[in-house]
Amino acid sequence: EDVSEVVFFLLGALTIVEIMDAHKGFDIITKVIQAKTQKELLVIIGVLTFLLSSVLNNLTVVIVMISLLQKLVKDEDFRMKLGGLVVVASNAGGAWTPIGDITTTMLYIGGQVTTVPLLANLFVPSVLCLVGTLGYEYIQMDDKPFERDPASAEDGEVPNGQAVVFWGGLFGMITVPVFTALTQCPAWSGMMLVLGLLGLITSLLHGPEDEKYSLKGALTRVEVPDALFFLGVLFAVGGLERVGLLKEFAVQLSSLVPYDALVAILLGFASAVVDNVPLVAAAQGMYELDAHPANDGLWNLITYCAATGGSLLVIGSAAGVAFMGMERNVSFGWYVKSIGPAALAGYFLGVLGVVGQQALGLSVA
Repeated sequence: EDVSEVVFFLLGALTIVEIMDAHKGFDIITKVIQAKTQKELLVIIGVLTFLLSSVLNNLTVVIVMISLLQKLVKDEDFRMKLGGLVVVASNAGGAWTPIGDITTTMLYIGGQVTTVPLLANLFVPSVLCLVGTLGYEYIQMDDKPFERDPASAEDGEVPNGQAVVFWGGLFGMITVPVFTALTQCPAWSGMMLVLGLLGLITSLLHGPEDEKYSLKGALTRVEVPDALFFLGVLFAVGGLERVGLLKEFAVQLSSLVPYDALVAILLGFASAVVDNVPLVAAAQGMYELDAHPANDGLWNLITYCAATGGSLLVIGSAAGVAFMGMERNVSFGWYVKSIGPAALAGYFLGVLGVVGQQALGLSVA
């Protein structure tokens, strides 16, 4: 049951974003980007990515932002640097909302975190992660004038209903946690409701011959193998949990590492090498809600570390892999050398934020 909820939620969200993208909805945001220097563009791109990834799928946000940078920025080295920071900002932005990152969604659906405490407890640490990363690069970067690619000034045809579809889809996805809290329905049902309403809007805006803009056309473009991958991983971990191996692993890990907080921090480093989906699923099986109730400090730290730890290496998240595929000159070694130090600074600053909130008694239960 829990596995199917995550898969249906993910499929609904990916399809909504596909419909928005087909209507060139993201052009509404990218057109307002104005920067005269490279440092200004660094801050604008970082903050924009952070905000978008808090309500949209990280992978989609990275694909959109990298595509945008390829149109805007002529300097390849500067574009690659910005692209790496987009990966870090997208993972940081996805950590503090229930729909921003697949691992956060898993913990939200599993009952380990709830909407309002999650927003209150992880917003500041996520911002600190972004500030630490951007601040590190801002100090290192020369303040050169930013040269916009002349080709980016060309405007294509605007599809009918661009603004309605974009803002309607964005508002719908943002309100899914509110719908869940008010109706006590599962989160996936709220996402499917938004998808159905958006499909109705597109059918009224376009004729049956325009399948590119329809719900049917969006479903053909959704990366279903990604959802099936999550399905397989969750089933596998569920089997390990059922036979008791995860609890045994938790006992052994707790005996070696006496502090749960340190376990969560190490989980973040592990997620830079191993996919964070099975790691979070394993953590859900390792720690029971009876011992660590919803919104416990441990769950907050696991949520943050799992979402942002994947930024430490380019292979640590789907967003990083997509970035490496879109920029051919990006390599594993280049990312470690050029982006790794900034990502590490942001990661530890965010960890200090989570631990500091708990120590000061500012966490919301």
